[in-house]
Amino acid sequence: MSIVYIWSQVFTVIEYALLGWSYFAKNRKLVVILDIFSMISGIIALILLDAGLGIALSIIILLANFYYLWDENVRKKRDLKKYFLRDYIAITVILVSIGIVTIFTNDGPFSLLSTIATTLYEISIWQKSTKTYKLLGIPVAFCWATYNIFIGSIFGILCETGIFIASIWGYIKETRANKRRQTKNPTPKSYSKQKK
Repeated sequence: MSIVYIWSQVFTVIEYALLGWSYFAKNRKLVVILDIFSMISGIIALILLDAGLGIALSIIILLANFYYLWDENVRKKRDLKKYFLRDYIAITVILVSIGIVTIFTNDGPFSLLSTIATTLYEISIWQKSTKTYKLLGIPVAFCWATYNIFIGSIFGILCETGIFIASIWGYIKETRANKRRQTKNPTPKSYSKQKK
């Protein structure tokens, strides 16, 4: 076991810890910030492991996350949940980039699991709902866990199992919190007056 491998695993643990934390974040901006630092740690680990496809996909995601952070900062509060033309252009460019990288770095049918996971992840963080982000984290972790089973990475399986649990737990917590808020502050019903 080399020093390079040990450091790659240290950065992998940091990556997964930050990603797991993001599934408990209460707003999208914090999700994006945590994911940026998670991706930086992951990229360092992948560089140490010389993982071509992983590095390329992670760089695309990191650049996308910087765009999302910029977008969160320039939006007015009332527009945080709205979608603009630039949002649709951004996700199109990102998904096409993921497709191109996959074509040139594809390493067999099971490597497509990493592409599927990356695509689902990107859609989950692109949209504005932290609840949807947490829900989509479940199939993302499942795809990565399956990929890690295929490549025989026990450490990867354990990490993705942790993320799988974190995404389910985060989703359940947010769903319950939303229900409590709705119970405390019910939406007033509007009644239309009928003319007689």
